[in-house]
Amino acid sequence: MKKFIFTIILGVSLNAGVYTNQLIKCMVKNTTPQNITTLKKWMFFAFAQDSDLKKYAKISLKDKKEVNKEMGKYVTKLLTDKCAAELKNAVKYEGAKSISIAFEYLGRIAGSAITSSPDVKLFFSDLTKYVDMKKLDKILK
Repeated sequence: MKKFIFTIILGVSLNAGVYTNQLIKCMVKNTTPQNITTLKKWMFFAFAQDSDLKKYAKISLKDKKEVNKEMGKYVTKLLTDKCAAELKNAVKYEGAKSISIAFEYLGRIAGSAITSSPDVKLFFSDLTKYVDMKKLDKILK
């Protein structure tokens, strides 16, 4: 996980300004494995609200409220306590978009944590059963 986070931070420099980059680094540094779990749950719950996906995930109103509460607590602590100075500078010098850019990177970390799960990897690998590899090989030769 640490290696992946380092890789993400290296990529930050290419897409973000100096102050946004500092905000991202602070947010990553102050994100615990428990925070990543909260972020993964919150993202899953959010994606499950999509009209094409909603029927596959039955999430109670109580659970939605709880995960939003957990996420709100995490975001508040991160932005007003742990990374307040970095947030202030990023917004002052690079605009409010710096916040969404920073959270995009946290989302990538959470997404990587999800896709690195053995069960998720197994699900992904099952796709190869349904891809016509002969056709693909023919194009790649």
